Amino acid sequence: MSQTLREQLYIALKKSILDQRLEEGLVLLEGHIATLFGISRSPVRQTLSQLCEERLICRFEGRGYLVGASPGEPVRRTLSAVDVRPPGHQAPKVDRTLSWRAHLDGVEHAVVLCSIKGAFELNEVHLAKSLSVSRTVTHQLLFHLHSLGLVEKIKYSSWRIVPLDDQRLHNLYAARRQLEPYMIAQAARRLPREALDTYIARLERAAEDYPHISGALLDELENDLHHTAVSWGANAEIMNMLQRTHPTLLISKHLLGRVLDFPDQDPFFEEHLQVFESLRQAAPEKAHRALTSHLTSSESKVLERLTNFRKAGDIDIPAYLR
Repeated sequence: MSQTLREQLYIALKKSILDQRLEEGLVLLEGHIATLFGISRSPVRQTLSQLCEERLICRFEGRGYLVGASPGEPVRRTLSAVDVRPPGHQAPKVDRTLSWRAHLDGVEHAVVLCSIKGAFELNEVHLAKSLSVSRTVTHQLLFHLHSLGLVEKIKYSSWRIVPLDDQRLHNLYAARRQLEPYMIAQAARRLPREALDTYIARLERAAEDYPHISGALLDELENDLHHTAVSWGANAEIMNMLQRTHPTLLISKHLLGRVLDFPDQDPFFEEHLQVFESLRQAAPEKAHRALTSHLTSSESKVLERLTNFRKAGDIDIPAYLR
């Protein structure tokens, strides 16, 4: 599971204390730790406070903290990479990619729901405070959402959530109907048989368990066809274009099983199976037609979900949105 910068730092410092690489009485300074790990002071401050609450360190009358619950004389020395680095690493390490991804689902969920309701503005400073992360982390998070067509930058610290109204939904599906069937026909010549067998088996298991499945699994099954299988069409430029149509896939991920009940019938399993079976038969034109039909059917289903949510769905608007 993805971990925030603070969680990664907490684990690293706690392990170093318990392993006695950070000896009792050692002075820990916020700025030194931030420099050592190459991160901002905010996660360091929060981590030291948590370790203090757990009595692994204590506040120092001078500056910073001392290692231990009630140490004797302060030990003043400069922390080095050897004190805090994980085994097998040359330097202390926190993974910034993991950090922003740890917050992705929650922020993406709020943004998707608000995009269905209308026009909202997102304040980057308030987002950083809400998540207790640095601006670097929020930048990574927001640029990812921008790459999916969910937000647009409008001024220095503000972003606009792109409304997902009926016309935009139709335009996105129109783009998908032009691009995805072509890509799946190309993929028919390249997709390994083992990969197809895996996709089909996952769909069949999900169909047996339905509706007792998670929204996360539903999202994985969507991506099996609409991202992974389609990418075997081997055209990076088209895949970049399709990335901007991703909001249509996120609707099911963030509505079904989380905000709306699952429909009586599974949302797409049989239609996906028809595409995969066509691919297994090495019939590109048949796969092209099956995917075109599925996208047409999917648009009407998703439009109905949007309409129902706009009328009856409630959302808790986070402080970073207005």
